[in-house]
Amino acid sequence: MPKSFLAAVALLAFMASGWAGNQKNTIQKLTSIFENSTTDFQYTFVSNIGDGRGYTFGFVGFTSGTYSGTMFLKEYQRLRPGNPLVGFIPAFNRIDRGPHDAQGRNPDTSGLEAFPAVFASCGSDPAFARAQRLLVDKLSWNPAVALARSVRARLPITKGELYDAYVNHGEDGINSLLRKTNRRCGGTPATGVPEKKWLKTFLAVRLAVLQADSTWMHATDRIVVYQTLLAQRNFKLRLPMEVDCYGNHFRLE
Repeated sequence: MPKSFLAAVALLAFMASGWAGNQKNTIQKLTSIFENSTTDFQYTFVSNIGDGRGYTFGFVGFTSGTYSGTMFLKEYQRLRPGNPLVGFIPAFNRIDRGPHDAQGRNPDTSGLEAFPAVFASCGSDPAFARAQRLLVDKLSWNPAVALARSVRARLPITKGELYDAYVNHGEDGINSLLRKTNRRCGGTPATGVPEKKWLKTFLAVRLAVLQADSTWMHATDRIVVYQTLLAQRNFKLRLPMEVDCYGNHFRLE
């Protein structure tokens, strides 16, 4: 069988999985709304939002106090050696070696006083945004794809929720959510649990986690939006899409 035919079949299967092109863009725009109240990816966003993670920055919120910030700086250095942020790597490494709380957070920002201004000044460099997107794929997108495959979740709405959960909670948080969800459901779609039931339970479990954390209780709309899409039966995340989040209305087209 010609390799070109096999490649075409593989591409069609990938697109049918709901992770290609526009589907990924829609999912990431939803998370952009949750992170920055806009569908435009905020690559130059940087702020200390007082959540114990130091500076939060980039279009999905890397942080200086949870190792992901250092990973971004090193990815950007790989793509653009000598960029203006390289000088902050020693301070980030020192923070990484410092004490972290039970949730893996270190609020220390000493040595980073100039970081916000320098970070924001890098927006015109294409490698700056590329480094963010590559790291997001590594930390959140690709793990969400693998998880969806492992539990045999096929609906784009489930895949979008798993991606947002990875962005919000990280791998350790995801594992905790999965244990609670699977215990309540008695399994996963891979073991015969209806996917919509499993997703509904996952959302309820995640909502309870956010509500119980003073850092995240204000962010429960990121769950409510997906619960609303589920209730509206927009399982394929079809566009145009209307969502309400944090008191604002958004239309995705």
